Amino acid sequence: MGISSENSWIAKLELHFSKSKSKTFLSKRKHVGPLTIQRPFYPEGDLCHLYLLHPPGGVVGGDQLSINVNTDANSFSLITTPGATKVYRSSDHKRSIINQNFTVENDSSLEWLPMETIIFPGAESKFSTKFSLFGNAKVAAWEVQCLGRPAINESFDSGNLKFSFELWRDDVPVLLDKLKIDHSELNNSIGLRGYPVFGTFIISNTDREILDLVRSKTHQNKDYVFAVTQIEDIIVIRCLSNKTHLIQDFFRNIWCLIRPSVFDREASVPRIWAT
Repeated sequence: MGISSENSWIAKLELHFSKSKSKTFLSKRKHVGPLTIQRPFYPEGDLCHLYLLHPPGGVVGGDQLSINVNTDANSFSLITTPGATKVYRSSDHKRSIINQNFTVENDSSLEWLPMETIIFPGAESKFSTKFSLFGNAKVAAWEVQCLGRPAINESFDSGNLKFSFELWRDDVPVLLDKLKIDHSELNNSIGLRGYPVFGTFIISNTDREILDLVRSKTHQNKDYVFAVTQIEDIIVIRCLSNKTHLIQDFFRNIWCLIRPSVFDREASVPRIWAT
């Protein structure tokens, strides 16, 4: 069971991937509260596909969710989610907190490819994501945030959000992103420009040739805007749109494009994405 305090949940999930002679396996799984997983899948033989299950009903003010993922050397894993994470409005200004920490050891790879997070008006939330890479570790990771529900013309007209997205290699910071959002900043020309959906996609172990490939295969569209940059060996792609599926499709197409070069594997699309 989870830890409940005044109708709030404290939920924790700890995962550890290790390598056997034939495949990557989940060597440790520990969870408290409504954070858990489905059984691992092996559509690519040795690489472990894992579906992370978020709390049913979503996250409310006062909830605290913590996800910690560690990989051993020579292990290969892909984590996704079967559906969107929902963050509901807060009452009494209680803040919900979601912390995600990923440690990727030398000669291992991790692909973190979740569905979007839908943040309802009135939410008071703090999101922190940190990737710690060591040696030649590889990562491809995206996060997509949707403010309100654009499909029904619901905007994020109240609430306060804080985002932190970090990538470190060998304990040295490579990317440190901080973002604060309230209703007054949604239309800022140097911020979200009026777009309710935004996403970040990072790909490690890249070079100029891969950067040029990504840029040559991506084109501006009236439905979204994006930028592709490179920091050391990390490609960073940022995207703004009016619809979540447009950013998801955009990121997935790039992932399919770069996976053979970066991970030495053809794209094997998780079955859950087709449902």
